[in-house]
Amino acid sequence: MFVTACSFSASCGGKKLNMDNAKKFVEKTLEESTGQKPAASCPASVDIKKGGKFECTARFGPGVEAKLVIEQDDDEGNVTIKAITGIVPVKRIEAQIVEGIAKQRNVQVEVNCGERVRAATANAKFQCAAKDASGQTGKVDVTIKDSEGNVSWEVVPN
Repeated sequence: MFVTACSFSASCGGKKLNMDNAKKFVEKTLEESTGQKPAASCPASVDIKKGGKFECTARFGPGVEAKLVIEQDDDEGNVTIKAITGIVPVKRIEAQIVEGIAKQRNVQVEVNCGERVRAATANAKFQCAAKDASGQTGKVDVTIKDSEGNVSWEVVPN
């Protein structure tokens, strides 16, 4: 799970949230954190209520769907994304691998894992390419551990 502290004002007068703003907020937030714009859907209508929660869904392509829990911060339409599950933002994995290899091997590498967003399917595996400053290349095997997007990785021996 990755959480974002972003919020937006979704009030539209009256006692309902502006769900068009909610949808745009979800799409913009996820595009900024993943590098790929999803198509979001949220409930048609939500009453404004401090502490109230609702869910939205964001689709990045076939089989890649995020579920978001959104909480109302106040009774004026301000909300915050509290949880995002179902996806793995690849740039986060690339950063973990870069940091891990730097600690393990004291070498700086660039890592490319391909697709920018992957489904958080337990035990799914994929491979990333790594390259150091001298041009040496290697591979990194990545395993998705759970639906919250936790992963493990290991450098593949040459």
